[in-house]
Amino acid sequence: MSSEDKAETQQPERKVSSFKMIGRLLTFVVPYWPWLSVAILLHLVVTAMTFVGPFVIGLVVDDIKEGRYGRLWVYAVLTVGAAVLGGSLSLLRTWTHTRATGHAMWDMRAYVFDTLQRLSIGYHERESSGQIISRAIEDIRQVEGFYRMVAFMMVEIAVVYGAAISVMFYLNWQLALWSLSTFPLAIILTAFFAGRVRAGHFAVREQAGEMTTVLQENISGVRVVRGFAQEEPQIRKFEDKSHGIIDKVMVAVKLWTFHGSLVRVLVVIAGALTFAAGAAMVGARNAAIAAGAPKDTPIGLTVGTVVTFFMLQRQIAFRLRGLGRMVSHLQRAVAGGDRVFEVLNLVPEVTEKSKAVKLPPGEGRVEFEHVHFGYEPDKEVLNDITLTVQPGQMVAVVGSTGSGKSTLVSLLPRFYDVTSGRILIDGVDVRDVKLRSLRKNIGLVFQESFLFSARVVDNIAYGSPSAEFDAITEAARQARADDFIGELPEGYDTVIGERGVTLSGGQRQRLTIARALLRNPRVLILDDSTSSVDPTTEREIHETMMNAARNRTTFVIAHRLSTVRRADLILVLDDGRIAETGTHDDLLAQGGLYREIYDMQFRDDELRLADNGVIERPGFLSQENEGGQTP
Repeated sequence: MSSEDKAETQQPERKVSSFKMIGRLLTFVVPYWPWLSVAILLHLVVTAMTFVGPFVIGLVVDDIKEGRYGRLWVYAVLTVGAAVLGGSLSLLRTWTHTRATGHAMWDMRAYVFDTLQRLSIGYHERESSGQIISRAIEDIRQVEGFYRMVAFMMVEIAVVYGAAISVMFYLNWQLALWSLSTFPLAIILTAFFAGRVRAGHFAVREQAGEMTTVLQENISGVRVVRGFAQEEPQIRKFEDKSHGIIDKVMVAVKLWTFHGSLVRVLVVIAGALTFAAGAAMVGARNAAIAAGAPKDTPIGLTVGTVVTFFMLQRQIAFRLRGLGRMVSHLQRAVAGGDRVFEVLNLVPEVTEKSKAVKLPPGEGRVEFEHVHFGYEPDKEVLNDITLTVQPGQMVAVVGSTGSGKSTLVSLLPRFYDVTSGRILIDGVDVRDVKLRSLRKNIGLVFQESFLFSARVVDNIAYGSPSAEFDAITEAARQARADDFIGELPEGYDTVIGERGVTLSGGQRQRLTIARALLRNPRVLILDDSTSSVDPTTEREIHETMMNAARNRTTFVIAHRLSTVRRADLILVLDDGRIAETGTHDDLLAQGGLYREIYDMQFRDDELRLADNGVIERPGFLSQENEGGQTP
């Protein structure tokens, strides 16, 4: 594998530091910094409005105590004005913040989806669909909590802590020390529990992915579940996974609840110390005044100042509890971010070279030159495959299960890259060709006839969205699909169910063949394309495919004799190696591996085709009737 074709083995660091993850998450907001800057500025102003209350209340207490009532209306106006201004700015802050973070979330979802589209087939085969869906939806939703709440809470906490503590030390540094004496311990406890809670949230996200996998498999395989009466076991399996989430959530909740209880106790102790120390200082001031000192003596504190202290401490305590909620949201976001970046940091196994070119015009000559391939480094699936297929030839690939048939044809569109050797189409190494150009010239009909929940015309034109309607109907006609499409309620505009469940197996297969033919590819790959149709339809499809194959090279993973007999070349694979090549008659005459496969797999198929008039009755039957030996 070339240096440009890196493997998807570069996993990201799992559970990186929270600060590093925050930096990664913030990169998605950077493009929208003007809106975010305005939102943060507004948030600073709104936060500053919260300091009006403590100071006003302190002044009110002192004025009432001293019998000064003339300024009370001023305090009322200040309080109401601060509330109105703060509320108005909060609305504007929410609008600008949502605009910035909403776009950031859209970018992240689009980036994740884009990455999933570009990751190699191998990743999607190894990773369960439930885990992929969980990462793309639920984990990103957890990350959204960071943008929606955590970022602003961090700003607010920093401002309140900085401003409130500064004011408290300015008013009286001794009382400030008493008021804040338990807060460092509360912060240490918060940091201590944060890491453990993060591990708990990560376990929750993993368990949620497993639950999603069970749900997705049950929905996709509903016919199998119902057919084998396995509803109850599936319900129990889903309930087990669901309860597993509850168990893991409870671990995190217990930790954080215990943390919250400790913090509340520390906050109450701080309040008690504030009142006790403040009362002592007020008493000292009153004693000094009673001894003849002036009322503006700097000794001790006024009652209003102590009240202001207490209100400021409440502000800090409220944010301290908010700090706990913020850390909880942050850890959920970081745990979700861990799983999201596991996807975003993957490097596809198959990548496009920087100097890749479009596939030049050609007739479809395909060459395998000493090709080796393995899904794992120490286990080869294909071994020294050397083969030349001339333009327009039809190659039937046969062999036992696990012999490498599907793997061989999967290398042509670069679903995987060869370990060594090379594959050429019209003299060009497929690794030197742009992926879009390469795959545009290869038509694919998979063993599973997958269709989208969309109109018939959209399914046929899926790989060729700009195709004219006449071309679409012609492809359908060639695939013998035009007749049954005309009988559908709305013809080509009929919306078929998810995965084509409203159609028969043969109808779905003919639509996928039409989809492949519409692209007019120079190379056609068929994976058991007639496995779900009746003999008459099979004959019609094969007649169509033979006509279509005249102008293009065709590879067929063959499981039916009707396919093998019409092939120009039969490729027999055995344990990843080419065991035999030749035509049907030649290989039968050789009496080798192909003859064994024929006796086990194709002989009954030949009788069926003969009985249905698809082929002539094989000669060995007449020999048997005459007492002769079968070949």
